[in-house]
Order: sequence, then C-alpha cells, then structure tokens
Amino acid sequence: MQHTTRGQIAASILAALLFSFFLLPFTVWAQTETPEPPPEIPTTEPAIPFVHAIQEGENLTVIATNYGVTVEEILTANGLTPEALLSIGQSLIIPGRAGEAIPGLYTVQVGDSLSGLAEAYGITAVTLAQTNRTINPELNLIVGQTISITSHTGSTTPQTLTGTPHVVAPGETLWMIAAQNKLTPEALAAANGLAGETAVFPGQRLRIPSEEPYRALPGEWTDIRIRPFPIQPGSTFSVYVDNLLDGEPTGKFGEQNLHFAPYEDGYVALVGLDAFADTGTYTLALSGAGKRPWRPLTQAVVVEPRPYNTQYITIPEDKAHLLAPEIRAGEDALLETIYTQFTPEQQWQDVFQYPVTSTIVTAVYGDSRSYNEGPIEIFHTGIDFAGGIGTPILAPAAGVVVFSDEMALHGNTLVLDHGLGVMTAYFHLSEPSVNVGDRVAASQQIGLGGNTGLSEGAHLHWDVRVNGVAVDGLPWLTQPFP
Repeated sequence: MQHTTRGQIAASILAALLFSFFLLPFTVWAQTETPEPPPEIPTTEPAIPFVHAIQEGENLTVIATNYGVTVEEILTANGLTPEALLSIGQSLIIPGRAGEAIPGLYTVQVGDSLSGLAEAYGITAVTLAQTNRTINPELNLIVGQTISITSHTGSTTPQTLTGTPHVVAPGETLWMIAAQNKLTPEALAAANGLAGETAVFPGQRLRIPSEEPYRALPGEWTDIRIRPFPIQPGSTFSVYVDNLLDGEPTGKFGEQNLHFAPYEDGYVALVGLDAFADTGTYTLALSGAGKRPWRPLTQAVVVEPRPYNTQYITIPEDKAHLLAPEIRAGEDALLETIYTQFTPEQQWQDVFQYPVTSTIVTAVYGDSRSYNEGPIEIFHTGIDFAGGIGTPILAPAAGVVVFSDEMALHGNTLVLDHGLGVMTAYFHLSEPSVNVGDRVAASQQIGLGGNTGLSEGAHLHWDVRVNGVAVDGLPWLTQPFP
C-alpha cells in the first residue's frame, strides 16, 4: 500500500494551480476573440423605389400634395436640403410608395463590370447573370454589346454611384484608411461590401464615401469612356481616360496605336476605322506610366457590320492612263506622310461645317469602286459634293494648311491639319486660295471647286482622316468630337 506524503500532496496542488493558470488565458481568449461568422451576401434586391420626374410648373409642395406626403419626407428620401435647386426632368423618390421593375437594354461601356452594373441598377450580380444566360460574365462583357437589364431603380436610368477611389498601399490597414478619411472602420467596410473588419491587401481598390461621381473600374483608373456607339467600319470614336497616378496613358485598339493628348481632367485619343475594316471584336489595351507604371486594362470591343454599295465608274479614254496602279500608289504614299503627322492641340470647336455652300452629295463615303469594269480594289475614301468650277471651298473648322500641290490623280489638292490627328483633304480644285503654313478659320475660303485630276465633272472630293485613316465625314458635320 502506497502512502501519499504531504510533499506529494503539495506538489499535486501546485501542479493543478499552474495548469489552471496557463489554461485560463487561452480559455478567455477563445471566448472573447472568436470572430462572428460573416454576414451572408445578399441575393435579393432591395425594395424598388417609386420615382417621379419633375414636370414644368411643379415644385416640392405641389409634388408632396399630389402624393399625400410632406415636403420634409421627400427631402429626406432624396438626401436633399431645403435650399436644393430642382430641374425639369429630375427624378425624385416618393417615400411610402412601391415602384415597378422596368425591363430594358443596355450598351456595355468600357470598364463595365457585372457587379458595377448590378449596383447601378439596384439588382444583384446573380440576377443580371441569369437574365443574360451567361456564366462568369465578368470575363465576357464586350464593349458595345447590348445586354438585358431589368432596372430596380424606379426608372430606366441607372442610379449615379458616388465615392472616391482609393488603392490600398503596402502597410495600410482598414483602420488606417478609415482614420485618414474620418470614417469608422465599420462605415468603410460597409461601403465596400466587406464583412466586419476584413483585412485589406496592397493593390485592393476601395470606395471612400463622398459626393463625387464614381465608376467601378479596376486599379487606379477613375474614368474610361468610348463614344459614340455603335462602332462600325468608317467610324470615328474617342477613347477618354483618367487615372489616379501621374504620367501619360498609352494604348492600342487592335493594331492601331492610340495617340493621347490632354483633354478635360484626363486624356483623349481619336480612333478611325476605314470602310474595309474587319467587323467583330477588337482588343482595347490601355496602360500608362509616370513615376510608376499604370495597371494595364484590356477589354474586348465590338465593331458592328455596316453595308456599303459598289460604284461602277466609266473613265473617258483621255484620262484612262490615270488608272495605272503605280500612279495611285505613289500619290497615296506621299499623302500618307502628311496624314500621319500628329499635333496634340485640338483647333476646332463643336461640329464641322460643310466645306461647300451646296450640301448636295453626289457620291457617298465607303462604297467600293470599279473603274471601267475593272477589279474592285479600292473604296471611296471621301464624300463628293456638287459644285461647278469656281465654287467657293470653305474650311469646315480652324486648322493649318500642311499641303498644297497639283497631283495627276487627285488634281489640285489641299490638306488642313485640325489637331489631335484629324486632317481634311480637298481634291480636284481649280486653284487654292491659301498657302502651306497659313492658319485658317472655320468658314474661311481655302480654294475654288474644279475638275482637275481623275474627275468626271466639276465637284469637290472631301476626305476626313483620323491618324491617317479615311473615315466617314458626315458624322463630323452632325455631332461634336471628341
């Protein structure tokens, strides 16, 4: 039989106390520091608001009375102050009423994402994906394509997202970023759909609550826009970009290098597609550099088909020698050296004016051509305007004369540089009225109409070139670029 001594008892008690002492902190830590499970990601849309568009003659009192609510309730629902100015057509949320889902179509813009579109239209990304029967549409959104969106904003227009982008730097925490912007960590986490005090990582993009318009773009990009749509063979369109980082952007559209110049708060480049350009999807690749490189962005852009006709032209024998391929090739090569020069200063304002007083078009842009029943190898690069010999030829916009000479095929030729890679050319003149180096103003006479070169009769052939590419000039006469 074993006997337990007092020393053994004391040792056992001491061991038990020490075990309890070390166990206690771990037990308390486990009870107080175990994180709560993250909230579930919402899969249902919030209630649809009822939206009223302000009509002429209405004010807040009239609107409130018509809907049986108070002015104060309308102000609160819309985040307005009593001093806020209202405008005709402005949308107001009417509290206490339910709106309806409004189905519609949306043209994808550069930089659009599934989550960003879903937030702007008050729906979930899951719903948007299901509506368009696509899997992982974040990778499949193509600029210019049309998708179906059922708006839950109470109107056909998306709600304006607000905020200021912030890209997490190495060493930053959610607490630090919140403190820098006078926010609580909870408010910053909620604004970005984060669960609790989620750890952030370098390069992560956060939205800081503010009143500034916000686009859900990757990295440091703050704005990217392409306009106008649709893009087709013969189109001119602009690419506008802005970035948080210093430096200048670079990019390509398909095989074309983009020539950016300062514009508004960012940079803009004009792109031209000729009439023979392939249709389908092109790759828009954007980047840039300053003190540090800009994060690259790549997205597919759709170029839609556009029908053109074929012109069959008979040239008299005394001018048939001008159809020799080497003559056209030589003159085109010479003019190419002019067309591809780039000056970054935009010299025009608003839309271009007609280059002649007559607006009668005798041959449109883009039609393929066969001369004397020969093969179809070229397209009409410009627009032919009616006008007799001596008809005043006018500058459609401010510019600089960069070329003036007589050519066998094109006749007496003038070229104006309008900046941003845009040039206009004038063929078959009887004589020029300006000289190389002259600065001209919109509507200023630059020459007289004629019948020189390969021409069937007196007229003006007017070309518009964008970075050397012959584009349809008619849109330039009806809408402003860039």
